[in-house]
Amino acid sequence: YKMILGITGYKGILGKSIINYLKKYEKSDYSISLYKNNILDFEKLGKWIDKIDIILHLAAVTSIHEVNKNKKYAEQVNHLSVKFIVKKIKHISSNKKLIFISSSHVYSSSNKKISENSLVNPSTYYGKLKYKSEKEIQRNLSNFIIIRLFSYYSPKQSKEFLIPALINKIKNIEGRKLKIKNYNNIRDISTIDYVTKQITSLIFKKFVGIVNCGSGNGISLENLAKKIAYDKFKKNIELDKRFKLKKPSKIICNNYKLLKITGIKKMDNLFKIL
Repeated sequence: YKMILGITGYKGILGKSIINYLKKYEKSDYSISLYKNNILDFEKLGKWIDKIDIILHLAAVTSIHEVNKNKKYAEQVNHLSVKFIVKKIKHISSNKKLIFISSSHVYSSSNKKISENSLVNPSTYYGKLKYKSEKEIQRNLSNFIIIRLFSYYSPKQSKEFLIPALINKIKNIEGRKLKIKNYNNIRDISTIDYVTKQITSLIFKKFVGIVNCGSGNGISLENLAKKIAYDKFKKNIELDKRFKLKKPSKIICNNYKLLKITGIKKMDNLFKIL
């Protein structure tokens, strides 16, 4: 019997990257089934789940801007779909495993690296929906992995995401001064390849529970912008001091647990793909 790995949201950047990686590197003692219908068509989703052993739930509205623009739709996709999947798995009282991609948005800023036991305190609506879904999973299922994903970059991301937006701004800058809000905030940004390898490795591990997924390195938006400006466009830029925060927020992943589970020790290098 071949295990069936089912993937929702397979058309997204992360989904495509994971599928390519699986096809290239994984031995085929399982087959992949892609959920091709609307994630809110629960009748079709339910029938599909019946046939799946491991569900990798990637379908989500991921842009904060898009989530805030249409909160009702975001709630349906980011929370109610999870609620339905959980209820369905519980109802068939099966051994199906759910792998849910959550987010570092469930945490608040911290001076220390953020571990799985750090304070959960989502400040964005996106983060609140993710946390609601996490609780739903934990209350009802025993066979699950919740992956709290920190920021990542892919050259294929749309301009609504951090790095593509920065590249676009720097490319079109007049003069030397760049206006970026809160540019001294510090973030953990992985490459899409690193995130793909880690998540793929987690899918087939016996691990159950919550795990952070990030590079373990922090970078301020200021340093990121300067590096992009110089490496990509040979520009030296300054940042408009009016946008500096008195208390910048700091979100850096403590990935000790992740590396222990996956055993992937290779460091991530964001600047290779910028």
